[in-house]
Amino acid sequence: MFSQAEDQSIAAAPPLGRETLARVPKSAIRNPDVLCEAYDYPQPVAFSRGMRVELDGCAMLFLSGTASVDERGCSVHPGDFAAQTQRVFSNLSALLTGEGADWHDVVRTTCYLVDFRHYEGFNAIRNRFYAEHGLDPVPASTCVQAGLCRPELLVEIELIAMVPKDRLPADHRLQEARSHGRSEEPRRPSGGASPSA
Repeated sequence: MFSQAEDQSIAAAPPLGRETLARVPKSAIRNPDVLCEAYDYPQPVAFSRGMRVELDGCAMLFLSGTASVDERGCSVHPGDFAAQTQRVFSNLSALLTGEGADWHDVVRTTCYLVDFRHYEGFNAIRNRFYAEHGLDPVPASTCVQAGLCRPELLVEIELIAMVPKDRLPADHRLQEARSHGRSEEPRRPSGGASPSA
């Protein structure tokens, strides 16, 4: 497959390690007021609520699949598809707010329904939510039927958003304000239930 010279060149190459590779700056997205971290669950799960990836001129926000869970990681609204869907949008809104973003910054969603017979109801709630937020255009989206990690969960949404680089996360703005002698608190999401999962 490779010539002897190529084999020797490959063998002589220094091993790839963290110290030899340039990395794109990234940080975990958190909002413990609405969602605990998955690794804090009674049976820990290894994923972040989301990742903020810093690029030239913008930051991309990748939010993990988020379901109807509370700040303790407990499922809420079992059996109530509409309430679970609203809770999912509330949880995602809180995670976006913590990053200085909102639904106008969302470019794509992937929606998971355990039963596609709920699609009409899901779409009605999503359309109303987008209209209430004045989204035009609405994000690109895919909706699929899939099993979720807990049998009582009926809907889950993940998303991608993009924000200008100068729009900083809420906790960074708070730290910056405090360092300048101001005591501004970051804005909290409006609209009721605490977001999670």
